[in-house]
Amino acid sequence: MLGTSIAALAATASRNRNRRWLHSLIAALGLAVLPSFALAQQQPGVDIGTQGRFQIWRTTTLGSHKGVDSYRDALDAAKMKIGDAADEILGRPAFHYVRQKTEVELTLVSVAELGVEKESPLSEVYQRATQLGLTLCPAEVGPQLRLDYRDQPVGESLLIAMEPVKTYYGEPTILSLMNFGSGLALVGSDGRAESMVSGYLRFVFALPKRIVQMDERPVASTSPAK
Repeated sequence: MLGTSIAALAATASRNRNRRWLHSLIAALGLAVLPSFALAQQQPGVDIGTQGRFQIWRTTTLGSHKGVDSYRDALDAAKMKIGDAADEILGRPAFHYVRQKTEVELTLVSVAELGVEKESPLSEVYQRATQLGLTLCPAEVGPQLRLDYRDQPVGESLLIAMEPVKTYYGEPTILSLMNFGSGLALVGSDGRAESMVSGYLRFVFALPKRIVQMDERPVASTSPAK
């Protein structure tokens, strides 16, 4: 997905159950995949210090759209494509939507920047990120960030670090934001713990203690007035 050619994209997708869908997307849209690894290097990086501190990449607010139908309508109105697997898990019971507006601060980091080997299981990437102080995103970050991130560079693909949600056929799936030149897309990616990811792939993680419910109000005292 983030390779420098169609062949590199296919090599990455071969480990992903979305391979045929991605190939058909490329063929149907006539997409020219740019060298996204070079693109990634040109963008502001993540500052990983000795204490595992990360810079805020973006802030997103969950809860503006109430449930799956609202998100589907919003994505359709914005002319953003939704892959079959992504569309499916958005409506699964395990895909949770917040009830109150919730602000989430996000950071963007590559697998290599986490200090993981060039190709490692997804579970190891998550474990390393947790050790450095990051946390998985609420699932709703995927569709909301897709709506927010309208200036995504052509050729870029970002994986949402989230708890996988199973499709109707039991396939663990995570979300990915893509821009291959013919429109922004939200697609499903392989979320199995053992699925292998390359060092140049980039993930969106949440910053801990940076998930704030914006509708919180002080609780009124129930003590009798004196």
